[in-house]
Amino acid sequence: MAESLNKISGTLLPQFNRSDDEHLNPYYTFQDYRQTWGMTIFTLMTTALLPLVVMTLIYYQLIETSINTESLLRTERLASNARRAVTFFLEERLAALTFTVNEMGYDQLTNPNSLAEVLRNLKLGFGGLTDLSVIADSGTQVTYAGPFNLEGKDYSNQPWFIECQQHNACVSEIFSGYREVPHVVVAVKSMRPDGRFFVLRATLETERMIQVLSSYKTGEHADIFLVNRNGLLQTPSQFYEGASHQVNLPVPAYSDRTKAVMSTDHSGQPILIGYAFIDTKIAPTSFILMVIKQKAGMMKVWLDLRSNINWFFGISAIIIALVITLTSTVMVNKIFQADRQKAETMVAAERNCQLASIGQLAAGVAHEINNPLALINETAGYVRDLFTIKQQYKEDPDLVEHIDSIIEAVERCGTITRQLLGFARHFDVQSQPINLNDMVADVINFHKKEAEYRNIKIQVNIPETIPLIETDRGKLQQIILNLVNNAFQAIDNGCFLDVWAETVEGDEQVRLFIRDNGCGISEDHLNKVFEPFFTTKKEGHGTGLGLSITYGLVKKLHGNITVQSKTGQGTTFVISLPVKLKEEIHV
Repeated sequence: MAESLNKISGTLLPQFNRSDDEHLNPYYTFQDYRQTWGMTIFTLMTTALLPLVVMTLIYYQLIETSINTESLLRTERLASNARRAVTFFLEERLAALTFTVNEMGYDQLTNPNSLAEVLRNLKLGFGGLTDLSVIADSGTQVTYAGPFNLEGKDYSNQPWFIECQQHNACVSEIFSGYREVPHVVVAVKSMRPDGRFFVLRATLETERMIQVLSSYKTGEHADIFLVNRNGLLQTPSQFYEGASHQVNLPVPAYSDRTKAVMSTDHSGQPILIGYAFIDTKIAPTSFILMVIKQKAGMMKVWLDLRSNINWFFGISAIIIALVITLTSTVMVNKIFQADRQKAETMVAAERNCQLASIGQLAAGVAHEINNPLALINETAGYVRDLFTIKQQYKEDPDLVEHIDSIIEAVERCGTITRQLLGFARHFDVQSQPINLNDMVADVINFHKKEAEYRNIKIQVNIPETIPLIETDRGKLQQIILNLVNNAFQAIDNGCFLDVWAETVEGDEQVRLFIRDNGCGISEDHLNKVFEPFFTTKKEGHGTGLGLSITYGLVKKLHGNITVQSKTGQGTTFVISLPVKLKEEIHV
């Protein structure tokens, strides 16, 4: 069980943050797998979540727009229905008064008993009436039927009486009047036989009007009431009554049809306002019907739905993020493992190349040692003959000369052996001070015989001012040897090889140049020369790993390598190395 869990965690958790493989870094395809992993997750999440976010926002917008439109239409219909109800309520009573004055006449209506009978009949037939009165053209009340003592009252200065004279009928605003009780007056004008007019007035029960309006109220967040055109409340408002019975909302502009609009109340909360100006067919009024709905209360269902959508979106986004993260981690882990295996293969190839180089060096050493040993053998035989033939050899100059030759040859063998041991020490990774001139001389020394045989001119110019370089001896020898070998393979007999050095950046770096006048490299191939397995040599004459390994070795020494070349004119490799390494080098 524990082994299975470890295997799963090893697959799902990032494996590319470890620092135990720094020696493989020069051969990785991607140098920063953390950045690659992060960019992969970001790209996939953006691709997956952005359309979901956009569609959710569009859905929100469409739903909210649809709900707002539907709410406005419903509010407008409600205001229109309430307007018809109030208008019918007023028109019905105005029509009853008009019918009464036309059927009964002034003489009959001024009879108190007849007027009282008419009031009873109107209450039975229509309801909503408090009293009736007949008012002469002078404004004096002639006859009264009702619960108040109003006989003889003068109404000549009352706004409703003046309006009734002008329009033959009127509907007053709610006012207290002589009775000091809020009420609404409806009145109609009629003519007497003598040509003078009189007015039949009825007082409406405001409670009946309030009941008519209340029947259209929908929900606890809605309010419906009447105001006049100055904003004075004519019926009570549950939420919007301000000081002095003024409505604390702006009075809407006149419109001959019912309208509904979005607005805000005095506290800044969004509301829907439906309004209609009420005018009867018989007489105009100053009433404005207003239906107010609080948007928050109306949108509760939508807000609950949006909350559910938000939960669904949030959970979906978390699941998508987890899946993308885990998938990206698994895929990048697989790429990292494949890249790591490739890097390990390159390191192994580098080591094999190093061994091959040592083999080449050993062959060259063996070749160089054979000649001195042959001379030693011949000279030693000759000395033996001299010992046999001559008795006195102590002061013989020939004998001394040959003995010196033996000593010189032995010293030459020792020098070659030391050079071989120097190349073998490249497995030691400790940095040490190195004289660049001596190292180049050691490498060139192994090619002297080939250069003499092929008439290749080698010129080395490394100034004495070049400082000692603290670096890995074996790796630097490997770099120079690979580039010199590469140059010898590229040049023909009779060509030349130049090696020189210079300091740059305030003596903090040393730049080594290795130039030949060989076949050169085409521009199409210049950017590929350091790629693994790329070679311009004929089939069977190269693996394409030499320059790639050389590039990796230079990077391990915290340096840089560039190449300049033209076809048919030769090639120059430039190696830049720090004079001092800041870190120890890892194999």
